[in-house]
Amino acid sequence: MSRRSEPAVLARESAVPWGGTGGGPVWGRGTGRPRRAADGLPRTAAHGVPGRRPGRRDRDVLAMDDLLDRVREDSGTDAVGLRFLPALGRLLHSLDTEADLHAVGRAAARSTLVAALLKQQQMIRLLRDRPEIALSDIRAPVFVTGLPGSGAAMLHNALAEHPGLDAPTLAELHDPAGRPTTIRQRRAALDRAGGIARDAALATAGRGSGLLVGATRPGGCHRLLGNAFHGMAATLSWRVPGYASWLETADPTEALAFHRAQLQALTWRIPASRLVLRDSFHARHLKQLLRVYPDAKVVQVHRDPADTVAACAGIATALRGRTARQVRPVGQEWADRVERHLVASERARLDVPRGRLLDLRFDDLVADPAGQVRAVLAFAGVTATPMFDRVVTTFVAGTVREARRARPFQPAEFDLSRRELHSRFAVYRTRYGV
Repeated sequence: MSRRSEPAVLARESAVPWGGTGGGPVWGRGTGRPRRAADGLPRTAAHGVPGRRPGRRDRDVLAMDDLLDRVREDSGTDAVGLRFLPALGRLLHSLDTEADLHAVGRAAARSTLVAALLKQQQMIRLLRDRPEIALSDIRAPVFVTGLPGSGAAMLHNALAEHPGLDAPTLAELHDPAGRPTTIRQRRAALDRAGGIARDAALATAGRGSGLLVGATRPGGCHRLLGNAFHGMAATLSWRVPGYASWLETADPTEALAFHRAQLQALTWRIPASRLVLRDSFHARHLKQLLRVYPDAKVVQVHRDPADTVAACAGIATALRGRTARQVRPVGQEWADRVERHLVASERARLDVPRGRLLDLRFDDLVADPAGQVRAVLAFAGVTATPMFDRVVTTFVAGTVREARRARPFQPAEFDLSRRELHSRFAVYRTRYGV
């Protein structure tokens, strides 16, 4: 868990630009009006008339123009320079035609998407006002990846205890370009992040998921990709198969460039040591990740896919149950998605230079936490200490103990057979010993 004090948690800003090299976007310099169409999708992405601006009677329609109007209302300025609108259009179309959201769910989705657009706008203004942020550097970050339920979050939290590593907290990642200056503003930001953490934890309470979610705990950097509408985490929250299919084949390089720009803003505000970050789905895009972070190292955590499929299905059922009128069966959806993810991840590994990727097994992390974390530190070039070994052992033992008191998600709950999943993922299980 990050050890920052409350003022520091929200005093932070990020470093490292994308502009000028690699062909990526230069954030904060856009001046044109945003494109209103998304790869041929209608502006009004639901049951409105394509291209028609929604009126007051259409406010329940999730439409691009409506979101941009709300950005203008909330920010007091025109919505210029915003990017990733084609990706947003895809997501809106799936939300309106596939997610079966009730009124409260639509309102929540609309609020989430407007917030992401506002964070983009904040970033554009910040980089325009403080161009030196784009000259900052993020040196040799460590990325932890592993599907939900794999133990990646536990490893991430354990690594964050090392004084030579710094894991941005959920509160910081939730508002990467924010600049709270007073105690009241900082507490308000912590309260907002705390509400998100509580909602996430309550959705899967008693099931062993969400145990390590907290405003001041290390957060997942999927939140930064979510601000570019390229986060696979959206497929957990909502049933959006059309968007998911597009996202699985989309090139995430520009979204990862924005990911880096947000980290630059974050570490500019709150200077950090070596960053350690986590996203459940980075493994399928290792080539693009290492293009944007050329000196990064990646640790992938492996666990029996029967357990990770069940965890994904359980989390998706819980989250969708808060916004959908009816939650459709998710077992086969996530068995298929996890299979595609693991196949794509194996292909992605072919482009990774030697010495840049380390594999860990969940069972080994539980059996020998100090030894496994020490191996990660050696891989990252960070020195371990006996005191840190004790901290890690205590932390992992406590987390595993708490998880075992819960009732973990099981494949049978989602009409899946553990035996059939073992057969389906036999090659992966053999290769990684899970």
